[in-house]
Amino acid sequence: MAKYTFELREVVDTFGRDEVKGWFSQYELSDFLTPEQIQVIEEAGVWSKDKLCERILDHFWTREIGTDAIGQFMLFVKDKMNETMESYASVIYSVSLKFNPLGTADYTETFAGKTSGDTSSASTGKSSGLDIASDTPQGQISKSEILSGKYASSTAGSEGENQSSGSSRSEGSQDYTKRIQGNTGKDNSELLMKFRKTIRAINTEIIYELEPLFMGVY
Repeated sequence: MAKYTFELREVVDTFGRDEVKGWFSQYELSDFLTPEQIQVIEEAGVWSKDKLCERILDHFWTREIGTDAIGQFMLFVKDKMNETMESYASVIYSVSLKFNPLGTADYTETFAGKTSGDTSSASTGKSSGLDIASDTPQGQISKSEILSGKYASSTAGSEGENQSSGSSRSEGSQDYTKRIQGNTGKDNSELLMKFRKTIRAINTEIIYELEPLFMGVY
């Protein structure tokens, strides 16, 4: 039975549980967080406005509100919840992030490379030949003499030149992605101890922040 004002359970009986829960929900996470951060919280599924409100009502169920005017209490609740959530919204986001507490490395290496090359070759050659038949073998005759018209029974000769060239080109690429994850030499027990120290009972902490809304004598 209330001695000074109204117990929260009496307020709930008068206005309904959903109505009173709505008083403790009059804040928007979008005032404190980005849409991407809010999405992380929703996907994690470990915290919600509704869960927090249920905890608040259960915790203060038999406590007297801090003012004898319920309308004034509603205003105090709205102001206090916005003040509190401005500090705790980022904490809620941080504990909603997924990570491996035993992992000390998580990074990705990406390599993209191209190779190309050109080759070319060229060659030039000359060839010549001359056959001479003479009815006067005692006399020698040279190629230059034949070409100048000196007598020989018969001659046969050939001269030629050949040239060849070529080129080729080759291209290639090499792409790969490597991801490094896991523990890179840290002691697992040490990592677990550090992780436990970061665990926060966020709803409980928020509830303690709401103590000024209720009578300190109970």
